[in-house]
Amino acid sequence: MKHTVTIVLIAFVFLSSTCKKAMQVPNPALKKIFGKWQWIESSGGFAGKITTPSKAGYFERIEFSNEGIYQKFKNDSLIDRKPFSFSQKTSIQTGKPAWVLSLNEGSISMTVSFSGQDTLMLNEQVHDGFSHTYARMK
Repeated sequence: MKHTVTIVLIAFVFLSSTCKKAMQVPNPALKKIFGKWQWIESSGGFAGKITTPSKAGYFERIEFSNEGIYQKFKNDSLIDRKPFSFSQKTSIQTGKPAWVLSLNEGSISMTVSFSGQDTLMLNEQVHDGFSHTYARMK
């Protein structure tokens, strides 16, 4: 009996420590970011450049897990993986409070906005930054 209780306790501790918790989002609307997104275009910069997958010669997709992990793929190869978080800051573009996505220390933060359920827009919070548009992958 003593061994059974010990085994059950060890199994419980192991399973509890390996379960991933869903991240807490500060605004329910931000839950729409979870999932896979296909890159449609990027525009901006000093010259007002517009880049698309056909112009760039490659495809990109990004994924946001509800465990708070961001992943970026280029032509189906993983090129970046890091934790992400949200905070509310003043947008450079509008001067108003906006939800900002941060990938890690030293990365450019981006405001998050949606057009419907299937379009994600990320706007870099730097002068002459880029705006990136993604479509939800089904």
